Amino acid sequence: MKLPSKAAALATASLAVGGVALVATPAQADLVTLCSGHGGAVTLPTDLAVPEGESCYLDGTVIQGDVTVRADANLHIIGGEIEGEVTVQGNGYFDASSTTLGDSVVNNGSFGTHLEESTSGAGVSAVPAEGGSTDGFVFVVDSSVEGLDSEVGEVYVSGSRIGGDVSADGTEYVDVYDTAVRGDLSVTGSAGGGILCDSEVLGAATYSGGGGPVAVGAGEQEGFCESLNYVDGDLTVTGVTGGVYVDNNIVGGDLSTSDNQPVAQVGDNNRVRGDILTEEVALRSFAAAVTEEFEAHEEGLVEQVEEARTETIDEAMAAGPAF
Repeated sequence: MKLPSKAAALATASLAVGGVALVATPAQADLVTLCSGHGGAVTLPTDLAVPEGESCYLDGTVIQGDVTVRADANLHIIGGEIEGEVTVQGNGYFDASSTTLGDSVVNNGSFGTHLEESTSGAGVSAVPAEGGSTDGFVFVVDSSVEGLDSEVGEVYVSGSRIGGDVSADGTEYVDVYDTAVRGDLSVTGSAGGGILCDSEVLGAATYSGGGGPVAVGAGEQEGFCESLNYVDGDLTVTGVTGGVYVDNNIVGGDLSTSDNQPVAQVGDNNRVRGDILTEEVALRSFAAAVTEEFEAHEEGLVEQVEEARTETIDEAMAAGPAF
């Protein structure tokens, strides 16, 4: 069965802040504008920070400096531009829709980052905060970023372009759908495995260690993925527990599977230019539980984003104009 794309149906709330045409005055001597509330189509020639525990909602705002979402704070920006770096601190939430980001997005123990129909001139990274307990997520939909590097939480990418490498070490899972990765894809020690579906990787694709299931390609279930994966380099899956499924891939290098428990299931529809070095059994249809697990990944993230976005907008509107 084809996994439904609820992310594509995620509504982007918008609100015009009518008639506001202001040049923001820095809220502090170090040229940082504090945002607690809502703002419209103005240009801020400063850095911006969302104070701890507050919510900021921006529609059409241009920020010419860096942005910091402080601990337990929320920022949702739609149709705007951030020229500098975005830093999201412990349990903070950052949500950008139809927005241009000039620099990187750095998550340090954040609740999560959601990019939808947005572009970033640099990468997105996620690391755990020292002493923190938030797993966090990186949820990228119909967007373009230069790279993705995560050491924590959930990673889900759909309909997007990654200009460089995707690297995940110790995450909960890594799911990549209908996406072009212009470098290597490396997933290490992922507790819940992940899936690569309808995508292109111009480097090598490597899954090593951790749990599962790991699914690379469509398998035998008709319509599970709509087309082939293309991996320009080697495709390697080693040391994964919880199930490995590999089929419907074009591989420019070698296809290798080893030390997986249970033994990897490899189908007959892989076209491999290099060597096939596998310990394998014949591919069977995914168990219902495997399909449900992949479906639950997107469903869970969509629900978290909807709740966080609604909370952010409601709290920001209740707080009044931010500047």
